[in-house]
Amino acid sequence: MTGLNARFRDRTAFAPRANYRLLPFRFVRLDDRRYVVTNDVGEHVVVNRDQLLGFIRHELPVTETLYRELEAKHLVFDGDSRAALDLLALKYRTRATAIANLTGLHIFVVTLRCDHGCHYCQVSRQTEDKTQFDMTREHADKALALVFESPNPAIKIEFQGGESLLNFELIKYIVQEAERLNANHRRDLQFVIASNLTHLDDEVLAFARAHGIYFSTSLDGPEDLHNANRPLRGGQQLPLDDRRDRADSRCARP
Repeated sequence: MTGLNARFRDRTAFAPRANYRLLPFRFVRLDDRRYVVTNDVGEHVVVNRDQLLGFIRHELPVTETLYRELEAKHLVFDGDSRAALDLLALKYRTRATAIANLTGLHIFVVTLRCDHGCHYCQVSRQTEDKTQFDMTREHADKALALVFESPNPAIKIEFQGGESLLNFELIKYIVQEAERLNANHRRDLQFVIASNLTHLDDEVLAFARAHGIYFSTSLDGPEDLHNANRPLRGGQQLPLDDRRDRADSRCARP
């Protein structure tokens, strides 16, 4: 009797199989037993090796939960209908829309100089006297030419450092030159200065207000924590209340 039963296959082997087609996918091993299968829009399914092989060989029964999951995640589609394929194309086109416009955010590192010695800083920061680490006007002009080659209708230029306000004269030049160029390009042009605000003064605020420039800054929490994480060179600190006031002085467009 045992020998007779051994000749019969499991009933799942006779379940109807789908006339499905594979959509573009990738897979990578997670561990000794599992693989993750992904498609071009970021949807994924985790399977074991036997399931992966069955999927690739078009051997999955339509009654299996895995088949329905693969179909829902746009990894397979019914050979008799293009609806799933068209939906995947729509998702891909939506995700890729930003690529067609290229980048809208352009970061200008105008200096590597900084008056802080933050413990977690990843910038190759330099002391305030080392002006050879500042961006030059020549480089700024080339960077601006590249900015306006982007077809994106919205352009944002963000100034970073180091402490960007240590090269404020170049920031002023770039803003005015970008506005001059934009008279022809007619983009939605915005500017942001990333700063620790220690060099914020009336001149900077007046220029920022006149040109609709925003400020980006951060505080590391309570004063003692902030001062411990972000010491000024020489050990002095701008009082935290002053930094909060300056952080609140974001200049909106007129």
